[in-house]
Amino acid sequence: MHTALQLLALCSLAFVTLCVALVLLNIYDGVIGNDLTLHSAGKEAAIAGVAALVEGAGLWIVVYFGPVATRALVVPALIVALIYKVGHLEDWSKGDVLMLLVFQLAIAFFAALLIGGQFQAAVLVLLVFAACLAAIASFAKNL
Repeated sequence: MHTALQLLALCSLAFVTLCVALVLLNIYDGVIGNDLTLHSAGKEAAIAGVAALVEGAGLWIVVYFGPVATRALVVPALIVALIYKVGHLEDWSKGDVLMLLVFQLAIAFFAALLIGGQFQAAVLVLLVFAACLAAIASFAKNL
């Protein structure tokens, strides 16, 4: 596959997972009573687009250079966290940004396992993630 198409595909996947993570995080925060403030759909899509370019480029570097560059994925994650923190400077806490990245990571792992045909592992990831969310929700409700 041509490198430009690889980069476009990875950026598109990052954009989709970010958008799904935002929607699910908004639902989850509504359930636990946390007020997650989002901008308009266009502004959120623009923020997600910039963040997806950073994530897609980071993933492309890993694909291009191999597993040796996997540790370098920390840098795009920090940049994406900074983008979302600046984009929601007064509205979000550090925990909201961290939860967004965790949601995106869980969604990406789940989708990759489903596409790879590893259904038992995908269900296990989903169950562990749901259990962790339930534990966080029980702590948040008690505070």
